[in-house]
Amino acid sequence: MGAPDSALVVSIIINNYNYGRSLRDAIDSALGQTYAAVEVIVVDDGSTDDSHAVMQAYGSSIKPLYQRNMGQASAFNQGFACSKGDVIIFLDADDALLPEMAATVVAAL
Repeated sequence: MGAPDSALVVSIIINNYNYGRSLRDAIDSALGQTYAAVEVIVVDDGSTDDSHAVMQAYGSSIKPLYQRNMGQASAFNQGFACSKGDVIIFLDADDALLPEMAATVVAAL
């Protein structure tokens, strides 16, 4: 993550179900944060579109998780259980974060 040991780690958890068409924008916005200590977890909730291919294209820059379709709450719970962050930001796959979102949240804490 490349941040000083004293920095809070921010986990950005993206839940996805058949949003392959917008998933790349959501992931790019999470990876493009100005705050350095960010982990990006993408939970696919049983998609049948090209979402898996989109996720695989990011290699080790994201933590991909796959589950059978169990709903948004289940996807967020799985992402939360696998997160290492001190701070959690939940993001839907059809949304995007401004580049300063993680830094703003940490500063507010």
